[in-house]
Amino acid sequence: MTNTYSLWLKPTGSIYQELAKIIKNLSNKYSAPIFEPHVTLIGGLIDSEDNIIKKILRFVNLVKPIKIKLRRIGYLNEYYRCLFLIAEETESLMNANLKAREIFDRMHDTKFLPHLSLLYGNFDAKLKEEIIKSLRSEINIEFEAKSIYLVSTRNRPKDWYEIKKFLLE
Repeated sequence: MTNTYSLWLKPTGSIYQELAKIIKNLSNKYSAPIFEPHVTLIGGLIDSEDNIIKKILRFVNLVKPIKIKLRRIGYLNEYYRCLFLIAEETESLMNANLKAREIFDRMHDTKFLPHLSLLYGNFDAKLKEEIIKSLRSEINIEFEAKSIYLVSTRNRPKDWYEIKKFLLE
């Protein structure tokens, strides 16, 4: 069976802890999968792990640490983008996605919607609006992603695991 990989940007320290707590609480309350806080830079990569790592090594030579600014909550009618914090489309983030698309030959992908998911699942808009009201109205979370993580994202979130961390310098 073919593995599927994603490149993640993750917060660290207290921001990681705070976001992980929100995800865990929402997941428990709504019987949804628990997952690590992350912004997917590019997902759905299907290739050998060795080829992907070679491409990531090219990528990390081109990209500096990436500033992530989370300001608003949004939602879509999609399982993996059910409820999320919208990441500001900063130059460093959008350029990093563009470079990843170039290196992984994914220029045809749909427009990049940078976000950090809070809840996975199929819930109606009314419930999502209620959840948004229950969370802080003022969101001002910023972190600098100094690493990129290669993650196996085959099957369901409980099966996902981190393969390797690459420093951005």
